[in-house]
Parts: sequence; structure tokens; C-alpha cells
Amino acid sequence: MHEEKHFQTLSKDKVPVRQKIAFGFGSMAQCLGSYSIGNLANFVFNIGLGVSPFLVGLAQSIPRLWDAVSDPLMGHFSDNARTRFGRRRPFMLIGAVLMGLLFSAIWCLPKGWSEYAYFSWFLGLSLLFYTALTVFMVPWGALGLEMTRDYHERTRIQAFSNLFANIGAILMPWLFALTQLDIFRDGLQGAQVVGAGVGVVLMLTGFIPALFCKEEHFEEVAGQEKISLWVGLKTTCTNRVFMQLMLAVFLAASGFFTISTLSPYITIYYVMGGDTKAASVYVGWGGTAWVLSSILFVAPVTWLATHIGKKKTFISFLGINLLGHVSKIWCYNPSHPWLVVIPPVLIAAGFVALWTLGASMIADICDLDELHTGARREGSYQAVFGWILKTGMSVALLVGGGLLVLTGFDQSLGGEQVASTVLLMRVLEAGLPALAVAAAIFVALRYPLSEQRVHEIREKLKQGR
Repeated sequence: MHEEKHFQTLSKDKVPVRQKIAFGFGSMAQCLGSYSIGNLANFVFNIGLGVSPFLVGLAQSIPRLWDAVSDPLMGHFSDNARTRFGRRRPFMLIGAVLMGLLFSAIWCLPKGWSEYAYFSWFLGLSLLFYTALTVFMVPWGALGLEMTRDYHERTRIQAFSNLFANIGAILMPWLFALTQLDIFRDGLQGAQVVGAGVGVVLMLTGFIPALFCKEEHFEEVAGQEKISLWVGLKTTCTNRVFMQLMLAVFLAASGFFTISTLSPYITIYYVMGGDTKAASVYVGWGGTAWVLSSILFVAPVTWLATHIGKKKTFISFLGINLLGHVSKIWCYNPSHPWLVVIPPVLIAAGFVALWTLGASMIADICDLDELHTGARREGSYQAVFGWILKTGMSVALLVGGGLLVLTGFDQSLGGEQVASTVLLMRVLEAGLPALAVAAAIFVALRYPLSEQRVHEIREKLKQGR
């Protein structure tokens, strides 16, 4: 059997730790911005204000469909920007300010409105917020792809990103519990105060990479001919290797987010018998177990990827993720509620590989793209990557809200839900993502870029520059 050659990172290709840390703070902003609304929306709008879960899911999905327009536009603008401060950082600063202000505004609404008034407010503010998030996130992600040209250093940069994202994510599973503190008049006031706090954190963590990360190789692309939006999109979306990787990521991520709406309902109405306040603690601990295990898995994923390759590591950890979904069959147990923390630990392992190695592999694909087209287009690739994920999340949230209605869930029954409703919730919540991850593994087995192939591409690019 042919043994693949292993290459060491050269000193000139290493990125200083301080810049990796600064980039990591941007990942906190990206993580909080992408997922905090989903962590609060159903609790505030459905359970607190009585809005249909389908409408709540619809209000979260429509902005992600808008990303089909805003993400490619932002990638195009960023790739073609030629400011004295670079192609990425000016947009990141603007996005950081706007997303902090808009996140806070989402929860500033009174009681007594109609269901459709709440829906309209939530939808309108969410559209504005996710547009601001795009203005920050696409250039920030593109910056991470171009900070180094080294195969392994790309993984290390994304490892810092994943580590900081999960440090920031420690807060997310507790957002609902924070809104329930006795110091607040009710859950809505709690959401308003917590939302304002998250908005401040979003703004600060967005500022740090914009101010302290360097745009390496900007001089090389400053004279690059500007690329039209349609040509850039067509080239990106017809890159077979890129779309193959995106399909694997899409399947694994969308399978999970489809049932993310169901998961807390199972904890509340099955494991805890309708006790919302007690369930919020277990939801919090389950999320914390996810985050802490994600932090612990970053180092093994990074180490393994630099020794056996990104593809093998990616597939191995997706297998652990699959095991986590299957384990829900035994771990959702009213007699032993603390077992709910086990599936998140296993599922998190797959997502560490998904985010760390997925982004690192896209950077390798950008080299392949330059070899074929002669242009560096990290912004376009980051935009399409983000759009595919957001579209998957949009469809997943919409389907998730519909699944909750399909199960026959009735909020007025509290912990006395019909047995068939709870059973269907559990089957869907474990089975759908397990099937999706199995399909993702099948697709990933055919990914063609090895360390040696990426090194060969880089050498050819050096000769052509």
C-alpha cells in the first residue's frame, strides 16, 4: 500500500498565537450570532408568548433563505474590495456594531400583542440581524482561510476558532435558564436583559479580529482582476471537490438542526414530566456537557488530523457523532434524568471535526481553485459555505417546527402529553440525524484531496507566481 508523504510546517508559514487568538474571538461572535436566537426563540415566543411553533420556525427560516442573496453578495464585495485596510476588516467592524445592536432589539417587545404581530416583529428584526451577521461573518471566515498557505497550520487556525467558539458557547445553553431567574418580573423581561448582554458580547468579540488580525498576502491579490458576481458563483458552485465536501457537511449539520427544536421539548415534557423550570437546568447541563466536551475534543482532532490526515479524522469523528444520536434511545430516561448529558458529548465530537476540518479543507480547495482559475476567492467560497449551512439550518428549523406540530404536541397538556406524541418525538429526534450522518460519512469517503496532493498544488502555484 502506498504510504502518503508527511510535510512539516515551515517557520514562514506559521501564524503567531496572538493572531490565532484574535481570530478565535471572531468565532465567539459567529457562534453566538448564529445560534443564540435559536436557543431562546421557542422558549420566549412559543412557551412564553403563545406563538405557534410553526410560525416561530418560519420566522427563523426565512432570514436564512435571504442569506442566499446576502452571503454571495458579501463574498463578492469582500473579494473585490481594495481598501487601505484590506479586503476583510472594514466589513467586519461594520458588521460587529450592527449585529450587537440588532440582537438586543429583537427581544424589546411588550406583552399583549397578537400572534401575528409577534411573528412580524421577530421576522423583521431577524432579517436585519442576520444581514448584519453576514457582513461580519463572510469576511471573517475568508480571513481565516487566507492567513496561511500551509496544510497543517490551516487546521491549527481553525482549531483555535473552534476552541473559542465553544468557550463562547458555554453561555448559550444557559440563556433560557438566565431568563428564568427570580430577579426578573417574568421570562420576557429576562429575555430583554439577557438579549442586551449578548448584544454587547457580540459587538466586543467582533471588534477583536477586525482590529488585531493581519490580512496576509493582500499585496499579492491587490492587483488581481476583479471577478463578476455571476462568474464567481458559477465557478465556486461547479467545483466538484468543494460541493462534495459541502454535501457531507450539509447532511451532518442539517440532520442535527432539524431535530434541535424537538430536543428541549423531550427533556421538558418526557424526561421532566412538564416541569419547565427543572428541565431548564438539565437543558443547561446538557448544553454545557456539549461545550466542555467540544473544548476537550479540539486537541485530539487537531493532533489526529496532522498525523493521519484530515479526511480519515473527519470520517472517524462523524462515526462518534452517529453513535451519539443512537444513544438517545437509552439516555432519555425519566428515572435517570442526568443521562441526558451523554448524547451531547458524543455528538459534539463530530461537530468539532465538522467545523475545524471542514474550514481547513475549504482553504485547501481554494488552492485548487487558484490552480485552475488563477484567482484567490476565499470570500466566495466562505459565502457559499455559509449559505449552504444557513440554508440547511433554515430548512431544518422550518421542518423542525412542522415536526413538532406533526407529533400532536399540545402545550396546554403540560406533562400529560399523549403517549404516541412523546414516542414519535423520540423516534424522530434520534432517527433523522442518525440517517443523515450515515449519508455524510458515505459522501466523505470519496473526498480526494490528501496532504500530498495539496502540497503538490502549492508547489505548482509557487512556480506560477
